[in-house]
Amino acid sequence: MAINSTPLSAAVAILSVSMVSSAIAENEADNENNMPIEYVHVYGEQGKTTTATNLNLSLFETPQTVTAISRSQMDDFLLDKANEVLDYTPGVTVEEVETHRTYYTARGFDIVNFQYDGVGTPFAFGLVQGQSDTAVYQKIEVVKGAAGLITGLANPSATINYVRKRPTEDLQANVRASVNEWNGYRLDGDVSGSLVDGVRGRVVVASEDTESYLDRHEDSTNLFYGVLEFDLSEETLLTVGHSYDLNEADGILWGALPLSYSDGTPTDYEVSTSSAPDWSFRDTEQQQTFVELKHQLSDKWMLSGIYTKTDTDIESELFYIAGSPNPDESGLSAYTGRYLNGIKRDMLDISASGYIEVGGREHQLVVGYNQADVEITGASHLDLANGYPVLGFDWAQGNSPRPNFVDHDPIGGTSAVEQEHRSFYAAARISVSDQLSALLGARKADYKQTGLSYGGLANTDADELVPYFGLSYQVTDEVMLYGSHSKVFSPQLFVDPQLRPLGAAKGESSEVGFKTAFNNERAILTVAVFQSEIGNLGVFVGNDIDSGVATYEPKTQESEGYEIELAGQLSHELNVSAGYTKVDIRDVNGEVIPYIPEHMIKASASYQIPRIPALKVGGVLKWQDAITTTGATAKQESYALLDLVLSYQLSEHVTAAINIDNLSDEKYYNSLYWDQAYFGAPRNVVLSVSWAL
Repeated sequence: MAINSTPLSAAVAILSVSMVSSAIAENEADNENNMPIEYVHVYGEQGKTTTATNLNLSLFETPQTVTAISRSQMDDFLLDKANEVLDYTPGVTVEEVETHRTYYTARGFDIVNFQYDGVGTPFAFGLVQGQSDTAVYQKIEVVKGAAGLITGLANPSATINYVRKRPTEDLQANVRASVNEWNGYRLDGDVSGSLVDGVRGRVVVASEDTESYLDRHEDSTNLFYGVLEFDLSEETLLTVGHSYDLNEADGILWGALPLSYSDGTPTDYEVSTSSAPDWSFRDTEQQQTFVELKHQLSDKWMLSGIYTKTDTDIESELFYIAGSPNPDESGLSAYTGRYLNGIKRDMLDISASGYIEVGGREHQLVVGYNQADVEITGASHLDLANGYPVLGFDWAQGNSPRPNFVDHDPIGGTSAVEQEHRSFYAAARISVSDQLSALLGARKADYKQTGLSYGGLANTDADELVPYFGLSYQVTDEVMLYGSHSKVFSPQLFVDPQLRPLGAAKGESSEVGFKTAFNNERAILTVAVFQSEIGNLGVFVGNDIDSGVATYEPKTQESEGYEIELAGQLSHELNVSAGYTKVDIRDVNGEVIPYIPEHMIKASASYQIPRIPALKVGGVLKWQDAITTTGATAKQESYALLDLVLSYQLSEHVTAAINIDNLSDEKYYNSLYWDQAYFGAPRNVVLSVSWAL
């Protein structure tokens, strides 16, 4: 597909509308009670967090490496999708194996732990489908290492916590419009404030439609999020919210491109090359409703309860090419499939947290109960035995016709799996002295799974006590030493080549390090050394020939390394988020896992020019060393990507910006996680205009 020139006329129209909106807006007083809706313009959001321990600790006090991506960072660099946020996050790799199917990894392992507002969400696979929009979130936190104390699914990679936006007392609003050079536009808005005395509300909407640098690929998003807060009394707060996120994509990849020809020489396609015909698609619809009740029992104790219901439906029609082509591009075979998948989650978390005094010292304590019921369904219409006619040399032109998919009695079989998660947890931060604190916690987790997964029994259960230990020593007001250790317990929905469930992966994870605070704890430097071992971990080996279901073998893997991160506001003008990660991950035989980069740097910064305060410049640098596929059939040399942003505040309410991604037009593979891959986006430009009340 040819890359179109930037639609400047659309940008001018957007700018004109925004300028008119600014002119008619009320001139609000600039005081403490009437600040913009996202008034904390600090990278890292160095506030309180419950992601790692469920205790109300600051990022500085938490004895693990914690990265927080603030709303300011997402806005500055137009990180509108979860993949973009995590690709920006130090220590995290985003393995885009296909368009709209992605693995996230940290410290060498797949990330399978996800939270919303600090409440763990059971996640059976490491594979994320669709493109989740970030307009709903105030910040996104990533806790490195095992955090089984609060998720119940302790995995030595990381835990991702999506923190939703909440209503504000005063009337506040913002709107942003953007256009890109692939005939794409995006419009999102956010309004918040009091409705009546004791009732506040917030509404977030987003609409996006764009073509792509990939041939025949198009994306659209429609998002709505609404939340209400009710002051039932001075001590009791009720919050009710609902979000709807519809992501529709056409011309999407199932698998990707061959990495070598039949004679063993590497392929070298154009960046825009895609194997997907225009009839292929994946539509992902997610609805999420939550109800939260917080009651202040006393000045030191809080009772909290939150219920969340998530319903995800995924429909797709896909085209997969198989094999290695001849040098003239002939000789490939293919498969097609129509899939209907659904995931329903009902989650409840109830906890009491507060302070107790023992031995003349004050200590923190939290106790709670968590349960989740998950239904996973699937139906596949495919014929792996007969496949698809052998492809010609023009397979990349998108001419492969759509087959007549069977709309009844799925050929590939069906899946219906139910999971029950039940757990009690408790944690305490014991103040041993003015400098020394001990974190002790445990989670008693019961897990049960029943049903059929494409013809194979999925029945399995586990009953595990997951302990957590942590120590922190405050050397000075700005320097803290820490260490933490957690057991690893991660249930898996994976099946082996005989379609038998693998059960849970188990192991241990440890971390030691120190943190240094700058600028009154607005910025934190973390240096951490980590080590993890996990057994019975499912490693992909291939698809079952009859059902097409992915099969896995249990493996033992070990990971060790260190991380250095600096995030926050170093001065009034300068914000930084930067990290270096070194990770060595091997299997039980000492073989390196080759698709994980051993060395990785991610650094971003924004700087407000003192002599021109309306002007802000920023950039993102991402670098990783060389990687290969398993078996070294293909190699990605080390590469660096540079993104730039320039924004200018045109008036009190209006700001215009230009974002340039991949400035050097680097050609690189998105991932070598599988034995197929496709290329990342070339240099591209986005123009945006935002208006804030």
